[in-house]
Amino acid sequence: MDISSSAAAAATSALYAASASASSPNPTPLKVAVIGAGAAGLVTSRILLRNGIIPTILEKDAKIGGVWRYQKKSSTRPMYRGLRTNLPRELMAYREFPWGGDGETQSFVTHNDVKDYLTRYAKNFGVDGLIQHNSTVKQLSVLTNDDSNADPSWPKIKLEWENGGLDEDEGEGEANSSDVFDAVCICNGHYDAPSTPIIPGVEHFKGKICHSVEYDDPSIFKGQTVLCVGGRASGSDLAREISNHATKVYLSDTTCPNLTERNGEPIQEGNVAWVPRTTMINTDATISFGPTCNNMPHVDTIIFCSGYDYQFPFINQDSNLDLSAIPGERCIKPLFEQLWHAKYPSLAFVGLQHSVVPFPFFELQAEAIVSQMKVGIQSSDGWKLPFLEQRLKAAKDQAKSGGPKAPGRIQDTHFLGSFQWAECTKYARFAGVCDESLIKYVETNKRIYEHSGEQRKSLFPGGVDSYRYNSYVRDNENQTFQVYPVREEII
Repeated sequence: MDISSSAAAAATSALYAASASASSPNPTPLKVAVIGAGAAGLVTSRILLRNGIIPTILEKDAKIGGVWRYQKKSSTRPMYRGLRTNLPRELMAYREFPWGGDGETQSFVTHNDVKDYLTRYAKNFGVDGLIQHNSTVKQLSVLTNDDSNADPSWPKIKLEWENGGLDEDEGEGEANSSDVFDAVCICNGHYDAPSTPIIPGVEHFKGKICHSVEYDDPSIFKGQTVLCVGGRASGSDLAREISNHATKVYLSDTTCPNLTERNGEPIQEGNVAWVPRTTMINTDATISFGPTCNNMPHVDTIIFCSGYDYQFPFINQDSNLDLSAIPGERCIKPLFEQLWHAKYPSLAFVGLQHSVVPFPFFELQAEAIVSQMKVGIQSSDGWKLPFLEQRLKAAKDQAKSGGPKAPGRIQDTHFLGSFQWAECTKYARFAGVCDESLIKYVETNKRIYEHSGEQRKSLFPGGVDSYRYNSYVRDNENQTFQVYPVREEII
């Protein structure tokens, strides 16, 4: 059975009851806007509601789901028809809204399953009725000179947005709206701006070049030789799907082992060849994979599975805001603790870090952000944002750090991976919710994440995804889990 019921959610929500009841009523309700109604926006709105703040939720699409809402043959949305999660649902779920755990059905679910889960979550916590769909934010402006600012370090923020005309089912016509808010949470995701690497000699290539955001139907590659550039989740999955139709698939990946000991021959399984980083397209249009690989094939199609840049189209020179989001750098600055704008913490960001378990990570980020909205309005003995000078220094140091991995590079500023667990407990401490139950929950997440990751990484990239034939049952109290094989075929 699926335990993602209202009863289960209510039981988990009781963990927060003590702290919530201890807070005094807010005499002056805050006006808070949430940009985006995907996974980050929904959980941020839920936690605002739990703390007595009714958010204005602005969502550009006509329906809930964000990136998980699949549109057939779309060339601008990263979800494709055959996608299944590479994390089990028992790990992906919000802490307040458990999912799966029966030990009998597939833990690795479809994009439609995830969309339905988010829809149930929004309905269960009363978020769905607050979403203003078809609302595209066009302008964000920080009002530093507004007379109504009670605290100049926490300025009000004006948003301007358009309503209507974004979905074929919703009719046409647009109307402009605007409002001023005490705080704004940006939850617009980071899958809107495809990032494409520069490959020397690309002008010599005469075939088709596309980005994975355009991918949907593997059958269109029938009889072709295809190169997938990038071997992370999307690259491996696309190579596997396409290999069922193409004549040959090359998966170019920086983690490919040195091929010198193989006399320069690619590592191969079936018709998928695992090769090193693509270094050049030669004048005869063949592809070079560096000095350790002797294979220089002709290919028909190159698919860049190279991720996305951060993009905030509503922040510009008129925003009265210093924010750097340079394409290719994948580094947003200046940020304090990768959550708050270092100078103006009334502007917060949920979901910038990557290589994390997203939904529960967003949940703890939102807890931390909302906890600071209450400081100064309600008495609080907990953690508080430091003063401006400390925030700016920390933000500068973080932007120069290159992320937690040594030696670090600017593109990894928001990478976490195995470092995410310490970040989770840190955000929980900020929010005052880091109790024994939370620590056990995070540790269980860590162990499931490590197990599923080891299962996935032990397989040939682009090969059979047998790790997805498992069903997980978590045991938070004992910080462990059980895994059961799933017999039915994953289609």
